[in-house]
Amino acid sequence: MEHNTGHPASRVLAAARNDLALLKEQGESSSLTHWKVFCSVVNLFNKHLCPHDFVKTLYLAWIVTYEKYEQNLRALSAIRLFLVSDALECLARQGVRVLGPWKVAVKAVIGFLRYSESVKLWVLDVFCDANLCPDINIRLDMLLIIHVWRCGCNYGVIRGVDVGERIAAGLVQLYEYMNVTHHFIPEDSKFDLCRPSFRVLYSLNKTGHLTETFKKATQQIESLSVGPEARFVARMVELVSGGLVMTMERFQSKTLNAENTMQMFEMALVQLVELVFSIYNVETFCYRGLSKVACVAYIQVAKANFELLPALSSPEFAFRCDFLRKTFDRISEVLFKSPKSKTLAQLLMADHKEELVKITGGDFIPQDLAQSSQVAKDCPERFLDGLTQTPMESPVLLRRSQVTVDETTLVYLLLQKAPQCPFTRTPLHYGSFCRIPKLHQEIHAWRTTGRLNVDHQEPSSSAGH
Repeated sequence: MEHNTGHPASRVLAAARNDLALLKEQGESSSLTHWKVFCSVVNLFNKHLCPHDFVKTLYLAWIVTYEKYEQNLRALSAIRLFLVSDALECLARQGVRVLGPWKVAVKAVIGFLRYSESVKLWVLDVFCDANLCPDINIRLDMLLIIHVWRCGCNYGVIRGVDVGERIAAGLVQLYEYMNVTHHFIPEDSKFDLCRPSFRVLYSLNKTGHLTETFKKATQQIESLSVGPEARFVARMVELVSGGLVMTMERFQSKTLNAENTMQMFEMALVQLVELVFSIYNVETFCYRGLSKVACVAYIQVAKANFELLPALSSPEFAFRCDFLRKTFDRISEVLFKSPKSKTLAQLLMADHKEELVKITGGDFIPQDLAQSSQVAKDCPERFLDGLTQTPMESPVLLRRSQVTVDETTLVYLLLQKAPQCPFTRTPLHYGSFCRIPKLHQEIHAWRTTGRLNVDHQEPSSSAGH
């Protein structure tokens, strides 16, 4: 391919080609070759900082490195590592805002990076700061860089900045924009942001950087004032379960091969074990609203375990299938046997018992839970959730529609991107609903004694917060 010899990058790289040939004849080491070839390109970055020249330089350098090192992938990676790292350091020094043509330039450099503190701080700024980079997709693309840090720096402190805390804060801002179809399982069957985001979440959870996020989420749900942290926790699980649904659909329609299907199932299951069904986090998902999200995720995992794995069974996948079955058993054990997850298990039986029995045969469901799910049959009508028609525990009045629902239902509605009343289609916000203490007491008395309060009063419209 011919290049424009009048372009500064073309002249620099023409000389670089000659240097490569000469150094090769002299038998110089690959590391020295890398340095000599690209120091002139780095100088060019410092002198010609316009989007067109920037991208042109990167593109031509990419061509040269491929032509000279296509037989040595390790050397190729090393060269590109130096090149892209220095390019990003140049952007960081100049304080470039990612707007207009610079969006193309930034897209061009997301890839190989060395572990430079200045680069990390710049990447974190772009990832977290909407003013610096208003483009949501470019900010999400930073996960392609961030996920490679997980082993090297353990999300430690860089120049007084806690990297893990900033990444967690950035995820809380951005996760609502992630889409299963575009970011997790694109049409070309490449997992795009699926693996990077899973790895980042896994590492943040292991290093304790999600603890504060989970704490804020539970506080918001307890006060019925759902904020970004609670929505993030819910969205995190919804993406995993949604990814599983699409994985099964794509596999059954033969648009996703067995290997990619297995990879997605493995990632989703490990993610749910670590972030939802571990003994450390499962209590968070017992809170109203989040419990519904967790139950849906468990149903999708059960479907994949009982319907998808048999279709993937082969000598090639035998060990991996066995691992996935044992992992599902671990999830079920935490869900049904741990005292911490009792509320979650009860909701699962109340909302999904028939579906779960159909999928699994119901052999592993504890008898006491199976029997307790029959309570709905004897429940007084005024104790039933106006939307789900299941027995309530903590009733809430929707002021506009005057319909009573359980807090679990309300919080689930509030967790949506644009919460609205299902009966009037009007926005739901703090003040458009209230707790009903009197009815709550009656429901509690009926659940514990089996008796009804004959002096029951109608719900009050006064706030119960």
